[in-house]
Amino acid sequence: MLFSEIIGQDEIKQRLIQTVKKGRIPHAQLFCGISGVGKLPLALAYAQYICCTDRQSDDSCGKCPSCVKFAKLIHPDLHFVFPIVKNEAKKLTVCNDFLPEFRQQVLENSYLTEDDWITSIAEGKQGQIYTNEGDEIIRKLSFKAYESEYKVMIIWQPEKMHESCANRVLKIIEEPSEKTVFILVSNQPEEIIATIQSRLQRINIPPIADSCLYERLSERGVVGDDADFFVRSAQGSWSALRGLLEAHETQQEYFRLFVIMMRLAWTVDVKEIRDLIETLASFGREGQKSFLEEAQRQLRENFILRLGHQQLNFLTKEQEAFAQNFSKVINEANIIPIMEEMQLAAAQIEQNSNAKIVFFDMILVLNRLLKTKK
Repeated sequence: MLFSEIIGQDEIKQRLIQTVKKGRIPHAQLFCGISGVGKLPLALAYAQYICCTDRQSDDSCGKCPSCVKFAKLIHPDLHFVFPIVKNEAKKLTVCNDFLPEFRQQVLENSYLTEDDWITSIAEGKQGQIYTNEGDEIIRKLSFKAYESEYKVMIIWQPEKMHESCANRVLKIIEEPSEKTVFILVSNQPEEIIATIQSRLQRINIPPIADSCLYERLSERGVVGDDADFFVRSAQGSWSALRGLLEAHETQQEYFRLFVIMMRLAWTVDVKEIRDLIETLASFGREGQKSFLEEAQRQLRENFILRLGHQQLNFLTKEQEAFAQNFSKVINEANIIPIMEEMQLAAAQIEQNSNAKIVFFDMILVLNRLLKTKK
């Protein structure tokens, strides 16, 4: 990973580069910040720069044998620890057992989120860095560096470490091997045990500058109002922005159906309600729940607009145009009951209730609630 491949964060890049140039590389650092701001890419680029044999003034050379191996994440002095889901039956119990998949995921998207990673290996499970990973860390770092001057251990999501594993890591950080660099990459540093936190040099990675996100969107042909909406909604996270782009078409369809549903809830045209319900029923359970989540988001945004806080709104121009009138019927008296009704519908769908009946009943209840005055 080259520094030049990372979106924004120029100040952080220079700070890291200077530690190498001045020969003052901290042996244990914590890169922290919200998801999607480039913590893992920065850790990878920093590790590559440390090990590069022909460092340039502001980046790795990208051509030396070390850089070539880093580009594939196969350098023998680069080690990873990350959350996994154990599978005893398949003898998948430590990070090394998942390393090929992890490398592939990171190479495809260096702004990988924990949710995306865990879903790719065990959907519906929670990842953890298990107790026995502590032994693996000790084993890996007991050897001398193979090719580089330094060994680099990147611990991604250290807040997921089991307490026993964390205690082993603490001991290693307290008594580090010579020329060993730890880089911990965390979304929730407050969840890391305090004794480890106190021994790390903390680097807070800020949200990505809006100008950098606009530039990336422009490269993809997204400009104008759409770009404004995406950048404002992403709040400095490239991962969030990617998710918004991928979900944009689906969200547009959900918004179209939300508008239809709200109008039908007001007019109660039974024939058109049936047509709408047929469409929603075709989405399947997860799609129906996602639609209800988007409907609740739209309601929240309309209520915020009704309160006069437009600067807090995350609506596209199309959504805002609809909200100018619709927000007038959303008030303090009905917003909570309407949200609760949609949450109830989502819970019933989760329990495999008949979706057509659930949506029909919900729309009838919404008719009464929408006409509730403040």
